[in-house]
Amino acid sequence: MARSSGLDRVVVINDRSARIGGASNLAILSAALLQDAGIAVTYFAGDTAGSDRPASETINLAAQPLMQQSRLNAFANGLYNRQAYTCLSDLISEADTEGTVYHVHGWSKILSPSIFRALWPVRERVVLHAHDYFLSCPNGGFANYRKNQVCPLTPMSIGCLTTNCDKRGYHEKLWRSARHLLREHYYPIRQVAANIVVVHHRMLDYFARGQIQPANIEIIRNPVEPFLSGPSDPWKNRDFFFVGRLEPEKGFEDAAMAARLAGVKLSVIGDGAGRARLERDFPDVAIHGWKSKEEMRSILCHARALVVSSRVPEPFGLAALEAVTSGIPVILPDTALLSDELVTLGCGLTFQSGKVETLASGMRRLAGDDMLLRTMSVNCIRRSGDLAHTPASWLDALLAFYDDVLERANAGSLAAKTTTIGDFSVVGRLIDERS
Repeated sequence: MARSSGLDRVVVINDRSARIGGASNLAILSAALLQDAGIAVTYFAGDTAGSDRPASETINLAAQPLMQQSRLNAFANGLYNRQAYTCLSDLISEADTEGTVYHVHGWSKILSPSIFRALWPVRERVVLHAHDYFLSCPNGGFANYRKNQVCPLTPMSIGCLTTNCDKRGYHEKLWRSARHLLREHYYPIRQVAANIVVVHHRMLDYFARGQIQPANIEIIRNPVEPFLSGPSDPWKNRDFFFVGRLEPEKGFEDAAMAARLAGVKLSVIGDGAGRARLERDFPDVAIHGWKSKEEMRSILCHARALVVSSRVPEPFGLAALEAVTSGIPVILPDTALLSDELVTLGCGLTFQSGKVETLASGMRRLAGDDMLLRTMSVNCIRRSGDLAHTPASWLDALLAFYDDVLERANAGSLAAKTTTIGDFSVVGRLIDERS
């Protein structure tokens, strides 16, 4: 695709500049693809700079993730990171042009709602990438972690606010709700149509429940590169694999418990706050930590199947598609947005979300049926090609969306100044309130 004629620069905004988790991996990939296409990129991150810079111009705030801060600091900085606001506001003041697009990938781990205050004046050219549900749901998952089930409530309703659904307790739920209100105050996407990218069409239902304005939402599936450079023979292997962050919402303990019940070996590629618990309670699980793509190839060539055990309605399931495009079948919860497609294509099995026994049953079935696994592996290779973008087609989709964003920004700048929002007569007054 030809370069967008009106695009001067893309400012990629993300909590992290290191490859930790799917959102960060994709933010970094987008920066690399854009630069390779000859587009200027500034990467704005909350963490400390590492040895690999995502872009030639990278701004790191050198702040710690909230989970690594003291409770008091995390409480305050998670609601409003003053440094993030000041630095991003300064960047916009000094370098903004009418052809600059600001693409937000992640903000909940370090950057906080303060970035949305900085971005409000250039909101027509801001893209919000929904790798999760934080734009709509205060706990980011549309999940009741106490009951291990998908939440049916309307976000921020009385029922929502009075429900203790958070994995750490009701005090955390109240804090997350306050953070959600702050984000909506600084960037009211329930009142003004925002440029939002969702990664699967089924996310639209969750965003509609959150009463988010739907006008400028674009569906752009994630890019996928297979785990392996060529098909393997998974039916000859015995080990099941879990790939991802070791956080409660990813259900890593469910995967470990199910493997124990099924009598199969589980290996983990990933890391996180739950690693110590996993090592303590499941010493039979092999934990490899985070690995490079090349290292993962040498490990996952021994995989029989991949286990996705998320307790939240997984928006995309990058690891699942990286597996099936490598010919590795998957077991995933029935709440994963990809579940129906993968089962219909014969690429895997589903289990009842949050029910360890049904996950164990699926693992036991794949462990004992080489012919079924071989058939699934062939289906994975032959039928999974249309489930996701390649990196090249993903870049084309992003550039096309940036074109639409800039066209709307140029055409709607005058109309935006006279939009009525609630008790405010014009958007300009909302800007004054946030400055």
